[in-house]
Order: sequence, then structure tokens, then C-alpha cells
Amino acid sequence: MIQAPRYVLTTPPDARSIDTGVLVIGAGAAGLAAALTVAQHTEVTVLARTTLPESNSAWAQGGIAAALDARDTPHAHIADTLIAGAGLSDGGAVVTLAEAAPDLMRELATLGVPFERTASGRFALGLEGGHSQRRIVHVGDATGWAVTQVLIARAQAHSNITLIENAQAVDLLDDAGRISGALVHTPDGWLTINAGATVLASGGAGALYGLTSNQSVALGEGIAMAYRAGAEVADMEFVQFHPTVYCTRAGQGFLITEAARGEGGILCDIHGERFMPAYDQRAELAPRDVVTRGIYAAMRHSNADHVKLDLRHLSADEIEHHFPTICERLRADGIDPVTDLIPVAPAAHYLMGGVRTDLNGATNLPGLYAAGEVSCTGVHGANRLASNSLLECLVFGRRAGEAAAQMQNANGKRHNVMLSQPSAGGAQHVASGVFPSDWRVNLAAIMTTSAGPLRDGAGLRSGLEQLAVWPLQADHDHAEAITAANAVLTAQLIVASALLREESRGGHFRSDFPEPRETWRTHSVLQNGGASWQVATLAPVRELAHAAD
Repeated sequence: MIQAPRYVLTTPPDARSIDTGVLVIGAGAAGLAAALTVAQHTEVTVLARTTLPESNSAWAQGGIAAALDARDTPHAHIADTLIAGAGLSDGGAVVTLAEAAPDLMRELATLGVPFERTASGRFALGLEGGHSQRRIVHVGDATGWAVTQVLIARAQAHSNITLIENAQAVDLLDDAGRISGALVHTPDGWLTINAGATVLASGGAGALYGLTSNQSVALGEGIAMAYRAGAEVADMEFVQFHPTVYCTRAGQGFLITEAARGEGGILCDIHGERFMPAYDQRAELAPRDVVTRGIYAAMRHSNADHVKLDLRHLSADEIEHHFPTICERLRADGIDPVTDLIPVAPAAHYLMGGVRTDLNGATNLPGLYAAGEVSCTGVHGANRLASNSLLECLVFGRRAGEAAAQMQNANGKRHNVMLSQPSAGGAQHVASGVFPSDWRVNLAAIMTTSAGPLRDGAGLRSGLEQLAVWPLQADHDHAEAITAANAVLTAQLIVASALLREESRGGHFRSDFPEPRETWRTHSVLQNGGASWQVATLAPVRELAHAAD
């Protein structure tokens, strides 16, 4: 059980108070989709953690899944998503996602997203691991960037939307049991933002692991805020590691898109031997968790820290056309994918768990909604199907925005009340909020060792013990310590959830429980202040027998 103080701050700062109809925390695809929906009804304030163009959504390379081909159907998309989810996807959420996808892609194209087309003018559809049909719409290998640029431009032009960059939300606030906004640190000082409803769209937590395809700010801060406020979080043990991430000379992770294997890329060990066909009959097109474990097995066998991705059998024109961003980035490090093997290794990529929501983004806390990677809609289950992430952001971001706008109209603005709270005593609290300067490196080492792609009970218990001595609060004038405290709480939730789940399923693999167990075909649900762990069975959903048709 992870017991956390109600607030990350030891004392409330002096803050200027402002009002808005709806507050959206996060400016990636989910946050912008929510904001643009809210703006049709009322005013909305959007907080960007860094600058507007920077988000995990903008970094997404591979594309967006949608059943647009004449041979494809939403039912087939549903079936593929359920298979990847390893028995934990909520059918209602999957149906909502897949059925909305085709019209949404057509709408985005109308709004100006330059999806690639065939000579006949139809969408050029790619194939990725886990998909039974070509259904990935894309803009080269920079789909996320293209989509977010269109959304940003529309948000900037909307009179009902206020955008605040470099804004760090640190605590959700409440009034009479309803979430009523947030305490936010901005370059101009502290703000208390009062809102009729709040949409949390702050992204995932890949940066907890150091080597990641995510941005460095993807530390799960939104999950920590919500958990402290009493929101349910679910399935935090399910962390997806992208199989093919290139470690740059600067030590940062650069994702080599799933589409590289979808277009024929081959994985081989450091000796040039292909290994995936012997590991899984789907070879390089197996789901990500399978490919990740195959790569780890090859790395162990070769005593190496990477394997190689081979695109050299493709024509130079194909490589240049499909992967221009990858070509440019690799060549900056002296690697030419047309002639050279690409060194890759698995890295933290996506968190399937998060703040638990219904199909409209509502959490268990009145006034609080969540969308995107910070949320757990139930779509991804134990393992996300490739190119469903941007789609989830857009579909459920809109639904959360609509629901938040309706709540704001029904209830009006609320007044925040931030009470003075007793500190969380003992080892979890350090009054000064002081963290070592290399806390990110230390935290990444704990997470990779204890809760990486291969886990066991002893390692997870050790990870929890190491994390337990880190502070969960900080002073308001220590911005980096606030970030660290939030990150540590989210790390504890991941490790504790992984220790709880005594089986292997999807993105969660334990060597001491290497097989799935039917008794664990349930969602793990955690809530601050509860007496014990909660384990919730899968919610009843509409019959999906047609999904495999």
C-alpha cells in the first residue's frame, strides 16, 4: 500500500488566483483535442509543461490506426486490439476507439493533416506489429508532429482558449469534495486556477526509466497529483518497452518506429544472425512485448547491450521516403540506414495504466477527467497495440472535453480550497525537499533493475525498499524537488503494482510467475488512503463475438 500525503508541497505558496471554465493540464494530442471540444461551449485554459510544440504526441512517429481499407473493418481492428491487450482490454472502450477512427482520420485530413496518399488519392496505409491488415495512416515518420501542429494552430486561433507554456501543475485542489482546479507554477509565479472542471492530459512516465522514447518531462507527475487527491489509478504494472530505440551519442533515446519492421526491417544479433523467427512465428511483426523479450534473449545470448535493425534490403528510395526523420537523425550520428545496420535496444515507451476513467474520461473524483497516456480507459489492457495511442488521445480527449464542458455548465466555477495539511512523517518526508543532483539517474537505475522488461518478486521488493526512503514532498521554492517527489510517487505505484500481480501478462513479465493466470485477469486498482489493495474484476461490456469476424 502506497500512502502519500495529500499535497506535494510542504506549505502553500503565495499564489495569484484566476478563473476559467475548464482547466486542461497538458498540451499534447489529448489535451488539445479536449480543449478544442471544450472551446465550443466555454472558456478553457491549457497548461503546457514545456513549450507548445514539445510533447510525447509530437514525438510519435509511426502513425494512427484506422480501418480505412476496403478489406478492413472496425471489427478486425477491435479483434487485433483485444488480442494485443492479453485479456485485459475493456471491450466497450475498444469498440468506441475503433468505430470512431475512420471518420476521425478523414476529419483530420480535411483540417489539414497531410496524411500520405497513394497515386489514386487514397490513404497510404502501413502495416505494424499486431495488426492483421494495413491500417496505419501516417505522415512519413513524423505523424505526431503533423497532427499536433494542426491542433496547436487551431487552439492558438480560438478566442475561447488560453494557452500557458512552461507551466507545472503541482497539486489538484478541491472544494467540498469536488476537484476545482490546480495549483500551478509558471514563469511569472504561482497561480491558483479555479475551474468548473479539470481535464488531466499530462502524458506518461517513460522518463522514469532513463532510456526512453519519451521526453525527459514524462515522469508521471499527473498520475501522482491525481493519486494524492484520491483518484483511482489502475494497471500501473503494465509498462510497454518499445523494442527498437536507438541510443544517441548524447545518451538520449530515439525511437525507430514500428513501421520500420512493418515495411520489412529485420532484427539480427551483433553477429548478424536473425533471431525473431526462432522466438515467435510472427517474427519481427509480433506484438511489442514479444519482440522486446526476443531482443533481450538475443542480447543475453550475445552478451551485448543491443541488437541490430537491418533495412539494407530495402531500396534507398523506400528508406528515404518512409523514414526521412530517422535517416536525418541517424546520419547526424554517422549511421546511414541505407548502408549500415542500426543498433537498437528496448526502452521505456508507453504506460498502459494510469488514472482510471469511464468512456467519457470521468474519474472517481467529481470534477476531474483524464485523457491520453495519463489515463487508463481500458483500451490497451496489458499491452498497447501499435498506433492506437494517438488515436486514443484524440477519441477520448474529445469525449473528456465534452463531458467536462457539460459539468462546467451545470456547476459553474468553483473556488479552490487548499488546506494546510500535516506532513507525511518518517522516511517519506524531507522538509527541505532536497534531492541529490543526479536523482534522475538513480531513479532510472532502480526502475530498470526492479521493474524493467524482466521482473521478479525479489527485485520488485528491493525496488520498493529503495524508493521508500525518497521524499514525497518538497518546498514550493524547489521546483526540481517537486518534480522529483511526483516522479518517485509514480515510480512506487508502478513497482508496487508489479509486485502485486503474480503472473505474466502483456507488458508485465515476471520470471517467478512466467505464465498468465485466469485469477489475475483483473484490473489492479490503487487509491490513496485505502485500507488495502483493491483488485477489480473486468467491468461488464457489450458482447464482442462479432469482433473476430
